[in-house]
Amino acid sequence: MKRSEFLKAALAVLACGGAIPAALAAEEYPARPVKLVSGFAPGGGTDILGRIVAQRFSELWRGNMLVENRSGASGSVGAAYAARSAPDGYTVLLAPNSYTITPHVQPNPGFDILRDFAPVGMIATSPLVLAVNPKLPVRTVAELIAYAKAHPRELNQGSAGSATAPHLAGELFNLMAGTTIAHVPYRGSGPAVTAQLANEVQLSFGPLNAIEGFVRDGALRVIAVLGAERYAGLPDVPTVAESGLPDYAVDLWYALLVPAGTPAPIVSKLNADLNRLLAEEATRRSLYEKGFVTAPGTPAALADVIRADFARWKSVTERVEIKLD
Repeated sequence: MKRSEFLKAALAVLACGGAIPAALAAEEYPARPVKLVSGFAPGGGTDILGRIVAQRFSELWRGNMLVENRSGASGSVGAAYAARSAPDGYTVLLAPNSYTITPHVQPNPGFDILRDFAPVGMIATSPLVLAVNPKLPVRTVAELIAYAKAHPRELNQGSAGSATAPHLAGELFNLMAGTTIAHVPYRGSGPAVTAQLANEVQLSFGPLNAIEGFVRDGALRVIAVLGAERYAGLPDVPTVAESGLPDYAVDLWYALLVPAGTPAPIVSKLNADLNRLLAEEATRRSLYEKGFVTAPGTPAALADVIRADFARWKSVTERVEIKLD
């Protein structure tokens, strides 16, 4: 529909006392910049992904998608802000799977992942890895477990925040390995990595994309992959399950959500454009170089993943008794 035809149709509807139909609104979407809200600080894995996605959307739309960082409370500040935003497609939440954890550990997180949002689509997955500062004299998971048991409560793990997937990955490790590695939360992956480089924390269960440059330089050492399978980019690094903790597996994913009530045609357009971008070689390459593997799909498929993870992390948080004030 041409712009002049859209305006005529819209004016005709308004003249009759009605609202502009969602289908007509979707024809012109986006007519102004779209905010991509990230609940974490600049420099971390979520921010890196968000800026790649925002750039590609801006190129596709010949307009702007702008990343807006609203960090704090393990990402809840940003999620709560997005949940309260107008359901018009101009506020989109960049959601890591830690948002399926938050409701189980925070009494009042300010949002309900199942009720307050409509799923748009999965963007990518990212391998989580167990990395240590080279000053820590361990090169395998078995050596780490032995060292942690010989030095109880002396080791610290850093993460992007309490109750994030990396935090729970560490708590699950403690639970299964019988160790007492303490958790130190930071306001995003960037600050957590800085602390690990300074040896303020000795290890992390975090996203590879946040540390891969330091791994190449030898400033950090990866001793295991947390997922169920080895990562193609680190073919010689075993999984934690292979290294002595059978059934241990933690994956990280990122997706786009919009406030509940966003018109279905706009959700459909966002999903179609997202999948179009993820199918392009330039996007796949840019994401892979930063440690992400594209994972296009439908809103319904993402809804299934969210519900499954919500149930899984509910069980885990109850077992390790994690609660936030």
